[in-house]
Amino acid sequence: MSTTVTRHAHHPAHSVLQRWPTLAAVVFAMFVMFDGGTDLEPVLAAAALVYLGAALLGRRSSAWPLFFGTVVVITAGKLAERATDVGVDVTWVLLGFGVIGIGYAVGRAVVGHTFRVQPAVLAMAAYGAVAATAVVVAPTVGAVVVGSGLLAHAAWDLHHYRANTVVDRSLAEFCGVLDAVLGLAVIGIACAAL
Repeated sequence: MSTTVTRHAHHPAHSVLQRWPTLAAVVFAMFVMFDGGTDLEPVLAAAALVYLGAALLGRRSSAWPLFFGTVVVITAGKLAERATDVGVDVTWVLLGFGVIGIGYAVGRAVVGHTFRVQPAVLAMAAYGAVAATAVVVAPTVGAVVVGSGLLAHAAWDLHHYRANTVVDRSLAEFCGVLDAVLGLAVIGIACAAL
């Protein structure tokens, strides 16, 4: 008696649909580069803020709504800056939310007598410091600083993707690809301008 083994052919569309976060990140990166060029400090601040918010809420599913919230803040800030001559960089707004989140986390730790610092709190402080530095230094230097920060955050995303913690894996994949593409692009543009 002979048995025939049939393989299920994977349709190419199935593979594409499995990698939708990667595709969405590439498209979003192109949009960001077209819209803002090398002004990516808000993106880095937002990336850290999403992780901080998800960690504080204790819900991985909160990451996508937090991401869309940061997109709204960045978009509103850029529209307000274009409509008026008020030069308020939206990076500072996002970092302000980060400081509030860090304060909340520290307060919660003190009240609960648990002095364990969440990695997302430290990451918000570190990436926030990189984003703030990039805002205040010369534009070419700032582009390299923020690009390096984005590449470091892409590694942070990869860690969380593999560990399947803090945020949904789809967001970790999306954010990792977005950060890597934007980081490489902005460093390339800055180096070409030298």
